[in-house]
Amino acid sequence: MQFHLNYTPKKSDFEINHHHKIALIGSCFAENIGELLHENKFNILLNPNGIIFNPKTILDVIQKSFKNTSYNASILIKQNHLVYSFLHHSSINEISESELVKKINGVNYHLFNYLKEADFLMLTFGSAYAYYQKELNVYVANCHKQHSDIFEKKLLHFDELVKDYLQLIQQLQNINPKLKIIFTVSPVKYLKDGLEENFISKSTLRLAIDCIISQTKNCFYFPAFELITDDLRDYRFYKEDLAHPNQQAIEYVWQKFSNTFFNIETILLNKQLKKLNVALNHRVLQGKKEELIKHQNYILKLKEELNAKYSFLDL
Repeated sequence: MQFHLNYTPKKSDFEINHHHKIALIGSCFAENIGELLHENKFNILLNPNGIIFNPKTILDVIQKSFKNTSYNASILIKQNHLVYSFLHHSSINEISESELVKKINGVNYHLFNYLKEADFLMLTFGSAYAYYQKELNVYVANCHKQHSDIFEKKLLHFDELVKDYLQLIQQLQNINPKLKIIFTVSPVKYLKDGLEENFISKSTLRLAIDCIISQTKNCFYFPAFELITDDLRDYRFYKEDLAHPNQQAIEYVWQKFSNTFFNIETILLNKQLKKLNVALNHRVLQGKKEELIKHQNYILKLKEELNAKYSFLDL
């Protein structure tokens, strides 16, 4: 019996390999794919500004990296003895405003220089709903548990997103003509918005991306959203919250991603690296000295074999 579609995305006209530089920015699903790329020793830059869900703030942090100007302290807030930024995830914090501004400026500098040389930029949109900070006149990445009265929740319109991203893509390709941009929509369900509202949100993002790609060169779409929502299409592939894909679903999308963008050599190398990662994560029981030495020698042998065949790996 067949329990899912087993949809196969079209093979891309280009290939991604371990010599490429890949930036990933967006929702927590970008983290899922980014972590797998990292485990497989790809050269990546993953969410330097932290997880960002809405495309307006993704656009904002990328464009701000183009400008060699210091962040204004007006976007910062103090909370629980730490300072946060409305334009950044809560993981981006410091003990003082000056230290946080310094960190953010450093992140922007690094992002800009990485994008100038990157081969690929993967943008993952999570939600078309965004929170607008009325006093600051800005869409925020994170509300940081501030009172809801200072925000207005808005559904971003696809026409506006298309216009903004056509401008962004032109800026990026002026800086780096070789850059290819891969768009995805996160399959995570934003159930707090409401089931119907989540559907409207995802539809808005998908329509905007389709319009953007149809009007640009070197921009592509990978159907992570469709693979989980319409291919697997079963809550056994979600975590207990029924919103986030589980590890089995993520591995399924990774397999499809690999078959879409990797050649045979890259896939074979990833299999060897997975074998090494499994060995590295294996824990030998205490007191088993001989077994520990044998295991360590096995890991050393795997690394030597990989380094001999793939000198570019940093193992």
